[in-house]
Amino acid sequence: MAKRWKRQEITYLKRYAKARTLAEMADRFRTQGDEVAQKLKVLQLASKDGHGYVRRPRDPLLDTYERGLKALYQGKWREAAKDFDRVVEKSGETDLVGRARRYLRTCNEKLGKGRAAKDDDPFLTAVYEHNRGNLEKALAICSRGGRQSKDERFAYLAASIYALTDDREKAETFLSIAIELNPKNRIHAFHDADFEALREDQEYKHLFF
Repeated sequence: MAKRWKRQEITYLKRYAKARTLAEMADRFRTQGDEVAQKLKVLQLASKDGHGYVRRPRDPLLDTYERGLKALYQGKWREAAKDFDRVVEKSGETDLVGRARRYLRTCNEKLGKGRAAKDDDPFLTAVYEHNRGNLEKALAICSRGGRQSKDERFAYLAASIYALTDDREKAETFLSIAIELNPKNRIHAFHDADFEALREDQEYKHLFF
């Protein structure tokens, strides 16, 4: 049975994790080292001997990717395509390259370099509404035609919206679908601030590890 962490234990981890080994903390909390390591990952902490969360260096091309997203939402397709193309060519981060390539394809369609796009991409529209805080509108787009059950992008976005609105059962349902359709979504969710409360709940930790 998974350990249920008390508030004072979490406070202890936040204060002393980096000064204690995994074995020392496991002994203190009378639990297994794996339980402590998992909690450290959720809290983005690491023990003295390097267990738990290990912060990866920031990809220098992440700024380029974010600039491309901003241009994309503003309808500046040529500027966005240039930034995404650079990320695809130069970045060594597989997940980042995959996302950049997806958006680059959309930009090229808008610019007439690929399949003609008669309507706005519904996924980009949903992301735009999500980022503006229009969660109901974003969710409606995700739900239209059952997209959230068939497309990993819409499933993941729907899960993040349900997590933000504290509907944890539905968040679990659609994040599970997103992970089944694309296992990399488990990694995205682990680092996604939208799922912070869900990650803290022991009942749903299986979604992130």
